[in-house]
Amino acid sequence: MNKQEIYQEIQKILHEINDISKSLSSSREFISEDSNKRAQVRLAEIESDLQTIAGRIAKINSVL
Repeated sequence: MNKQEIYQEIQKILHEINDISKSLSSSREFISEDSNKRAQVRLAEIESDLQTIAGRIAKINSVL
């Protein structure tokens, strides 16, 4: 990865983290509405998304 690719990947990751933050808000709303099943599904998806991001960050870190 060159510097430009790293920068682009970091920008993508930041965008995805912003989307995840919004999803967490939705999960809180589901919980407040007693839609725990929906919240549980969404939180599992968020966990998977965060694990993917962690792997991508590890890859960037190994290049640096």
